[in-house]
Amino acid sequence: MRRIAAFILLLAIHMTVLLPVPVQADDLINLSVRANNTEPGVGDTLQVSIIADNFPGIVSFGPMKIHFDASLAEYVSVELGNDISSFVYNVTNDESYVNISAIDQYYQETGNEDGQTEGAQSAFNTDTSMVLCTISFRVRQDASGQIPFWIEDPGEFIAAGGTSVSTAVDNSISVTISNKASNDASLVDLRLNEAELTPPFSNDITEYTATVERSVTDVGVTATPSNLWAGVIINGNNNLQIGDNMLTIIVTAQDKVTQNEYHIRLTRKESYVPENAVFADSVGNSFTFLDFPKDFEAPEGFVQKIRNVNDFAVPAYVREGFVSVLLYLYDGENPPGLYLYNDELKTVIPYNSELVVMQKSNVFIRTAVPEDVVIPKDFREDVKTVGGVEYKGYRDAEDRFVCYLADESGNAGFYSYDDVDNMFIRYVPVDRTAQKAYSALLTVFMIITALEALFLVVIVIIVHRVLSHRKNPKPRRV
Repeated sequence: MRRIAAFILLLAIHMTVLLPVPVQADDLINLSVRANNTEPGVGDTLQVSIIADNFPGIVSFGPMKIHFDASLAEYVSVELGNDISSFVYNVTNDESYVNISAIDQYYQETGNEDGQTEGAQSAFNTDTSMVLCTISFRVRQDASGQIPFWIEDPGEFIAAGGTSVSTAVDNSISVTISNKASNDASLVDLRLNEAELTPPFSNDITEYTATVERSVTDVGVTATPSNLWAGVIINGNNNLQIGDNMLTIIVTAQDKVTQNEYHIRLTRKESYVPENAVFADSVGNSFTFLDFPKDFEAPEGFVQKIRNVNDFAVPAYVREGFVSVLLYLYDGENPPGLYLYNDELKTVIPYNSELVVMQKSNVFIRTAVPEDVVIPKDFREDVKTVGGVEYKGYRDAEDRFVCYLADESGNAGFYSYDDVDNMFIRYVPVDRTAQKAYSALLTVFMIITALEALFLVVIVIIVHRVLSHRKNPKPRRV
């Protein structure tokens, strides 16, 4: 009997080792629902939070199915809890359900590489109560009575080791719709179109700061009240001055009595150039954008504009009909200066008014003739004044003037000046071979024609003499 009892005991121990270990009570996640307002008014925005009593290294959860009465409330948005900011989530809204799934992106990228078990240590873990997510609803205009919210299906909670953690839903909630005029004067959303708020918006924070570029004189403001019938007045967002500006958003509740103010201290930069604004040209040279000097005088025909270069809105001087614009740049070696930038070619050329030629959408640079380039035949050094500028070049006996120019792509050659159209055109030497051959053939033809004429004259003279002799024969001597 003792042997049998011992055998049974060993067998029980062995089976205990082999059987799966049940989930411990500490790993059970209790889920509950909580509302920020138990008596919302018609048009109010209501936040319903999903609370977990602990979070034992969970790396994904869902899809969690939250039910609500769509005839009384409409879904607005979802925001994950601050404790799980590394999670990314997917939300779908189907009639009276909101479905939420979330996954720990940080853990997926760093904690679960090559099946390493130590990855579980990087997953967020807490044994205290926390907010999983907060869902915003708006009470409908014709709503009355109570709005129920409950978790119909909690979905699956997966821990870092890949195991599923059990969940339990403690309760649901119902909120009573108040028939009184709402005294909610808060905002549910506040954004600037041209800048980011600091700190990020929260409906319980009323003081913010933001910065815009100097080119921005008016800023768009999105201010959405929590209550649909609350009034919103925005002041100070137009005609911004350089330096500090104060934007004020006044929210008046539906009861026409309760008010709340949000303030944004908005700084408009003194510089037109955004911070860290740099770009590279077509060959990889790097340039930094700078403001034009205060005493800068633009070349004739140029006006100042804001242009987008390499995704930076920067000051530039433009001329109608030309792709190239003038920028003030620093290349890291030479002193800051004026450059011509062609956005299509991505070329950057130092601007020198004495060397740059701009005509009918074309830009040329006056440059020295390379030693290996042959001067056109029969041309001699000369100068020509065009538009008050003296050009050094060459002129032939027919008074044609040429000079050496390079375009923005770097292609160089001789250009002749057309006095009729007042512009430089690419010089193409005239091939006179055919003309000379024609002249030679014409000369030969004229000589042959002259010889033929002479031959005919001789024949006429001979024929005339023969005929004359027949008519008047000379007497013969006997």
